[in-house]
Amino acid sequence: MRNVCSITHLWEAAVRENVYTPANMHNTDCYDLEYDVPNLATGYTRLGTEDGGPWRNNIFIHVVKGGSAGGGYSTVEDLLNFDIALRTNKLLNPEHTDLSTTGKLLPYENPDKQKRLGYGFMENRVQGERIIGHIGGFEGISAVLAMYMHSGYTLAVLSNYDHGVMGVHLKFDELLLEIQII
Repeated sequence: MRNVCSITHLWEAAVRENVYTPANMHNTDCYDLEYDVPNLATGYTRLGTEDGGPWRNNIFIHVVKGGSAGGGYSTVEDLLNFDIALRTNKLLNPEHTDLSTTGKLLPYENPDKQKRLGYGFMENRVQGERIIGHIGGFEGISAVLAMYMHSGYTLAVLSNYDHGVMGVHLKFDELLLEIQII
């Protein structure tokens, strides 16, 4: 157990030193929810309720402390700072930035779906636009960071309820890329 705790502590320190600090992500971390964290949002979900049932908080289904598999907290400002740091090679040199963000694996058998998985990033190409980023969530949490590499736009949306970012993400793509989302 001591080795697992030591590895977790080393991972957290490495991420802070090599990602959060150089990217100026001052409000991002895997907070320990046992302690008071100022300005931390509570997630709300309808999981376990009937359709249209009441919202309930996710305190008892969320992890107490996030880690490498998820459960971290951030702000849209910090996500934008991450985008800027990644694009300006403050986190990795140009070769390793390209290696990390370029998709290598097709998650779908359908070749019409252009999404590919890179190292922690999804890569999508739509009408000449290269979009890299990540979408994630849990009961009472949803997040998207989409970096539009050719046009220079960034979409960072965080929500404290189930699937809250998807409508915004789809509408943004529809407006920016002038495509009809069905």
